[in-house]
Amino acid sequence: MATAPGWEPPVEIRLDLDEALEVLAALEEARDALLTTDHLVEVAVVSAQVQRISHKLGFEDPEGGPHVK
Repeated sequence: MATAPGWEPPVEIRLDLDEALEVLAALEEARDALLTTDHLVEVAVVSAQVQRISHKLGFEDPEGGPHVK
């Protein structure tokens, strides 16, 4: 990825709720697809991110689920 000289990424980005739920859904789908392969390291990485985002969104279980804290 090419960037302008001196450019640095932002320290923080924010997603609205719909965007965050969309990212979470995409990660869950990727994790589920990887479960059917021999890519266990990738499954672990994606699962950790699913759990991280789920908790930040206030969901009690790592799957996201319908129950909000």
